[in-house]
Amino acid sequence: MGLLSDPNRRRALTNLLTRLNTPLCVVCYLAGVAWFMGLAFEPFTLRTYMSENAMGSTMVEEKFGTGERALATAREFAAHKKKADGMPVDWLVKAMQSRGLEVFTQSFSRTLPFPDENKERYMVRGTNVYGILRAPRAPRTEALVLSAPCSPGNSNNQAVGLLLGLAQYFRGQIYWAKDIIFLVNEHDLIGMQAWLEGYHHTNTTGMSWTPLHGRAGSIQAAMSLELSSDVVTSLDLVLEGLNGQLPNLDLANLFYAFCQKIGVLCTIQGKLQRNDWDSSSGYNHAVQTMLLMVLKQASGRPWGDHGLFLRYHIEAVSVRGINSFRQYKTDVTTVGKLLEGMFRKLNNLLERLHQSYFFYLLPSLSRFVSIGYYMPAFGLLTLILLLRVSSKFFLVLQLNSWEHSGLRRLECVCVCAAGQSADGGRARKAQEEGEVDSG
Repeated sequence: MGLLSDPNRRRALTNLLTRLNTPLCVVCYLAGVAWFMGLAFEPFTLRTYMSENAMGSTMVEEKFGTGERALATAREFAAHKKKADGMPVDWLVKAMQSRGLEVFTQSFSRTLPFPDENKERYMVRGTNVYGILRAPRAPRTEALVLSAPCSPGNSNNQAVGLLLGLAQYFRGQIYWAKDIIFLVNEHDLIGMQAWLEGYHHTNTTGMSWTPLHGRAGSIQAAMSLELSSDVVTSLDLVLEGLNGQLPNLDLANLFYAFCQKIGVLCTIQGKLQRNDWDSSSGYNHAVQTMLLMVLKQASGRPWGDHGLFLRYHIEAVSVRGINSFRQYKTDVTTVGKLLEGMFRKLNNLLERLHQSYFFYLLPSLSRFVSIGYYMPAFGLLTLILLLRVSSKFFLVLQLNSWEHSGLRRLECVCVCAAGQSADGGRARKAQEEGEVDSG
């Protein structure tokens, strides 16, 4: 307090910060960048682990084996989609009803502030179709969601086929303790936003939609599936949601655990897992992965349909199939087994995912950087702004003090000049009076 209350010390501190402002900003910038780049080293990262006890073991046996039937359903869906030049609503309703689901539809429309990129239209209309598998052993107060967007062209047909295949397989199991919602949304993010607003009775975007006639319990977790080929070389996990939100880290850990168990190549930011952390190439790989994650979060946009669930406090991820030039191939049956295992583990949850981290960076799926490690780097970069603002503030204070001191000096000079002129006048008057008296 003495440093701030003493005018001399405060003036000395102001002069020091003003004089050394640029060197301090450079030092903070270099220190922040060095700190962030150092996070990619293995000693500064933690190995991922499962915090939720209900999902700690992957000892369940996955029995999904109808991958070929799912691909046949996908081809049938593609044919009806091409015939309808859009989402085949009637066919989807019949397909879900034949699998024993309670099927409902939702119509929506949205006026865009700019024309559509594909058809140059300002009004977007569509329909969401969803089926609910009721839990046979629970009071139906909680639910899980598996969604697949109906994309234009030949995109994501296999995802819809696998979704219907999983719905038929899940219908024959008796261990479900949560309702499972199978959702096929049209127009990607627009359709998903309409469905979420209707499900939670909110309207934050001004979109027009019809009310939902069928509801399940409170949604605990959700997964969005994107699959556009019969075989994939790897599965990419997408985490970044709206405004940079991230799901609970346990959901990513669950995905990685089942990929390791089943033997599926898994990626994050489109990059494979590497184990050579001590080499320069491994370090560059980790830095690139972290930077891509930071840039995606900074964009603020959701990088999958799952990103809209996060604003409703629903933990969600998107699983995207990648078919590249790699020789390793994974069929739809294996992908179905992975999703089955994940949903069986999520079915065991007794409460919402909350024990693991919500703020983290992932240099790979096996290691993470917690908020306590990367926040000092952002703090140092933010300190630069404070230093620049303080420099401008102190400069303004100095100018004001100089103006006040200049005015005071001018007043003193004017007063002194007026006093001198008055004294001179009185002296001349006295002199003249003396001359008159002597005369």
